[in-house]
Amino acid sequence: MAEKTETKKAPVKAAAKKAAPKQKKISVKKKSKKKFTVPNTTGCRRMKSVKSRWRKQTGIDNKKRIRKAFMGKSPRVGNKNAEDVRGLHPLGLQEILVNNVKELEGAEKVLVRIASKVGKRKKADIVAKAKELNLRILNEGVKK
Repeated sequence: MAEKTETKKAPVKAAAKKAAPKQKKISVKKKSKKKFTVPNTTGCRRMKSVKSRWRKQTGIDNKKRIRKAFMGKSPRVGNKNAEDVRGLHPLGLQEILVNNVKELEGAEKVLVRIASKVGKRKKADIVAKAKELNLRILNEGVKK
């Protein structure tokens, strides 16, 4: 009896595989983002007036400009991601920002992000149109 059940299962699996075509998934392996800061913006003796952001160091005696290791990392060309991965969402598709329904025309194989300034009514219209076109929305959360 065990043989009969095995023979029955094999054709079902084969039929299921034929029905659903495999989509090629792009593996998006990006580099980790380093945090580049201005000296004296972090730690116990930080200057409260200096916000933690990046500015190129210009002083003649500046240790960060001389690239002393204890001052932290500075951005360089080598920090870029590979060209084929740059600008892609971690899901492996290009992402577009949409403000209205017209911008969805001609969109294929992309991820949709609805702009924050779009209101409830237009957002519901965009969601409906995107579902019609089989597009994935990243920030769908429509409040009812």
